[in-house]
Amino acid sequence: MPAPAASAEGVPEAVPVGTPTLPVLLSQLPGTYPPAALAQGKEASVLLELDVGETGVVRGARVLEPAGDGFDEAAVQASRGFVFQPARDELGAPTEARIQYRYRFSVARAAPPSVEGRVTDRASNIPFPGLDVRVVGADGSVAYTVTDTDGHFVLSGLPVGAWTVIVSPPGHVVIAAPVEVKPDVVAQLTLTAQPSEEIAADRVVTVTAERTSPELTERILSQEEVRFLPGTGGDVVKAVQNLPGVARAPLGVGQLIIRGTAPEDSAYFLDGASIPIVFHFSGLSTILNGDFIAEVAYLPGNYGARYGRALGGLVDLRTTDVLPEKSGGYVSLDFFQGTAWVEQKVGKNTALEFSLRRSWIDTVLSPVLSSSNTTFRAPRYWDAQARVFHRTPSGGAFDALVLFSDDRFSVVGSSNDSVAIGLTTTFGKLRARWMQPLANDWRNELTVIGGPENQAFAFDGDPEAAYERRFGFGLREELVQPVSPSRPIGWRIGADLQGGQDSFLYNVVAFSPYESDATWLFAPALYAEPTFRLGPVSLTPGLRGDAKIYDFGVTYAAFDPRLSARLVASSTTLVKASVGRYSQFPTTRQVAPGGDGNPDLLPEWSLQSSLGLVQQLPLGFSVEATAFYNRLYALVVGREDRFKFFTGPPPVGPFDTEGYANAGTGRVCGTELLVRMNANKTFGLLSATFSSSVRYGRNGEQSLFENDQPFVINALASQELPKRWRIGVRGRVSAGDPYTPVVNRVYDLQSRSFFPIYGETDSARLPATWSVDVRVDKEWKFNKWSLTTYLDLQNAFNVQNPEVMSWSYDYSEETPISGLPIIPALGIRGEI
Repeated sequence: MPAPAASAEGVPEAVPVGTPTLPVLLSQLPGTYPPAALAQGKEASVLLELDVGETGVVRGARVLEPAGDGFDEAAVQASRGFVFQPARDELGAPTEARIQYRYRFSVARAAPPSVEGRVTDRASNIPFPGLDVRVVGADGSVAYTVTDTDGHFVLSGLPVGAWTVIVSPPGHVVIAAPVEVKPDVVAQLTLTAQPSEEIAADRVVTVTAERTSPELTERILSQEEVRFLPGTGGDVVKAVQNLPGVARAPLGVGQLIIRGTAPEDSAYFLDGASIPIVFHFSGLSTILNGDFIAEVAYLPGNYGARYGRALGGLVDLRTTDVLPEKSGGYVSLDFFQGTAWVEQKVGKNTALEFSLRRSWIDTVLSPVLSSSNTTFRAPRYWDAQARVFHRTPSGGAFDALVLFSDDRFSVVGSSNDSVAIGLTTTFGKLRARWMQPLANDWRNELTVIGGPENQAFAFDGDPEAAYERRFGFGLREELVQPVSPSRPIGWRIGADLQGGQDSFLYNVVAFSPYESDATWLFAPALYAEPTFRLGPVSLTPGLRGDAKIYDFGVTYAAFDPRLSARLVASSTTLVKASVGRYSQFPTTRQVAPGGDGNPDLLPEWSLQSSLGLVQQLPLGFSVEATAFYNRLYALVVGREDRFKFFTGPPPVGPFDTEGYANAGTGRVCGTELLVRMNANKTFGLLSATFSSSVRYGRNGEQSLFENDQPFVINALASQELPKRWRIGVRGRVSAGDPYTPVVNRVYDLQSRSFFPIYGETDSARLPATWSVDVRVDKEWKFNKWSLTTYLDLQNAFNVQNPEVMSWSYDYSEETPISGLPIIPALGIRGEI
């Protein structure tokens, strides 16, 4: 076993205050002896220079006196797991230090191997040479090694017990594989890394949290990277808005406009179970604290048969299934919200997590926006979550999560304090999940979710002039068997059930006639998706069958075949293609008798196709280019003048006011580019989307999608600086939304109001928008906690971008509404 220098061992003696001290080695795990050198009986010593942080962790290691034969690399890797008592300055405070350390390799003391393994690409079976391998014990002990030219690695001298082996191949998903170290037994691991873009042949851009589970699909942005990105507020889901395929939402509201489709045409999930929203009303924050999230899968289209009931893209919040290494927590305060988070380990296999957030931007904006006649209550939100996670002895896990979300804003008249206009969005969910490994690499996952959802609109003193409510439930049962080197066929088979009671009321007479109904519904789905690997080619056909049954006698069914193909052209090049059908059923309002619905409506559907190329480049760069073409069929049109709930500005005319009918079609096409660079202290991303989204009405008339933006370009970079400073910049340029101009107006004597006369449909467009965001962070490390302060300056140049078209009261002139002004968000975060 390698032996440390004698002078670095032992327990430190008491030192008088005022006397600086050097670091003292407290603990280490045995390093891995170079196999070839051990077989030849070679011994050596390597002189290292170590940078030891104020917490006693080795931050850097360099070889001063090399020995060759693999000893230098092995010594550096072993030193990364050392734990020191930190150096202390004249005042007795922990401080950083740089020391020399001689690492000796002795054949007689070489530790036996504990774990052996190999890391390869899942699609091509190509090994990963020179890859860092980290192993973490249940007590927090850490050891490191690297893979050889064939992707093999050895970890030696590990104490008996449970460990987790973690590898992060470039351009692939992070793997965190549990392993049990037993006496006199060498554990064997075969780790196959999932390449970028797993789902079908299209992008599955995933934003992951810091702790990553073995089940992750893809890693694009880590939680630490997202935390420092300008313009995101450190929110792991808001980072998705920087990626290709997502259009700019007007006025900064919480919308995801994905590949030329409306936000209501996209779907949102929590561990594969449907949830109503992912953003709070103001768009400032996600409804779930990012520390619960292992990954955020963003799928803009051509996803596999696991998902359905949507014409657009989807976002799936997938919670972590890895136990924390230790208990901890933090409190964060900024201009927008306050957050408290606690994570408590209970025994060896159980953890509890709690989060509470409340915005207070309303306390700042409400007095500013109010007048002598009305009181404006700016949007405010709060959410709360509690979770228990338990790892079972059989290698499975149980996970229960409770979450609540509440969003409100209103305008109150001064005369009687009645609400002139207001909007409330609330929901509560209980989600339970069971995960269990089975024989022959099969894995079973069962997810159950249920709870109430409510949207309410207050108008002219009536607190519920309109509402949409659901008490819903969802269940997903899924079996997965992945492809392996010895098994060229993999499977994904599942059932996806939804149901509950829908009720709605629209009694806003100023906008539309009275509508009301309540109904029970049940929506079952079955899907199957095999994967066939034929050398460098993978084929994944899939079939999904959906149904929807209402208690008033209306029933729908849809069958969606899909096919994707992947070609691993080389270890750095991936080509992908996909085609498939995607169905979306009419809403309850569109078919219910009490909603002036049409029970003869058919499901809307789209035919989606895409072709893409992913190329890994040197120096941490990767490039992805995707072309897509989607046709939309049987779109429901009509009743566009009726009251609707919107998460953003309401649409402007002209409107199709006839009854609901499957009389619309559409076309969406475009190209997307994603360039990413991830170096040691630098992160950069460039995304560009060039697209066109067109709709055809019931009479064949052509119009543009209301948020059609021919180009959207995002560029951002974040740079770590000395002394724990970090700076980041984001720039965004996008085309303006189209609109139909008003060419004249008519004055109605009876109603004493003006009515517009519209010109050619979508013949005008708002000007292009641009903005720059800047973020600066500074972190201080203390003995048992850390403090971070930051300034996130959004729209740093205070550009007045026209984002929504409006007109004067008599339609004589255009008065566009500008986007958000400069917002300096100053925050502080303390973490233990």
